[in-house]
Amino acid sequence: MLEYVTEAIVLDKVDLGELDSRVYLFTRDFGKITAKIKSGRKIISKLASHTEPLNLVTVRIVDKNSPQLIDALISKKGIPGKTFFKIAALVRDISPEGQSDRNLWELLISLIGNGAEAGDFIKVLKILGFDPARAKCNNCLKGSPDFFSIKDLIFYCKTCYAG
Repeated sequence: MLEYVTEAIVLDKVDLGELDSRVYLFTRDFGKITAKIKSGRKIISKLASHTEPLNLVTVRIVDKNSPQLIDALISKKGIPGKTFFKIAALVRDISPEGQSDRNLWELLISLIGNGAEAGDFIKVLKILGFDPARAKCNNCLKGSPDFFSIKDLIFYCKTCYAG
């Protein structure tokens, strides 16, 4: 059984069963971690408010068969906004599990303090290896694409983008 204590940004939290939750974290030391929170949805849960998306928290994770979040203490609340939630979803869906990335960590920390703007989404794409400046539309091969599909991991121009 391994135990980790590290800083993390809560990317997302989803319901799991009747009382449990699954939390997606991006940690300073271990990159993205998906952990279970047992009884995290109980009204008396000590973890419920600390594990809200976009919070910067210090977490304790125990990994026996799969990671489980045991403790969390909020350090700073993120400034919610549509762009920041898109960035969190992008990091949750694309970043590899268990691989630390200091550049991405530093960018996400700065966004917690200052809020996110549209240009920050492009910065995250670049860090994750999807540089729009070097990309082409997947359908027509036109340069300077306008959209990125997280689901398909490809770029589209305005003409080819279906939504």
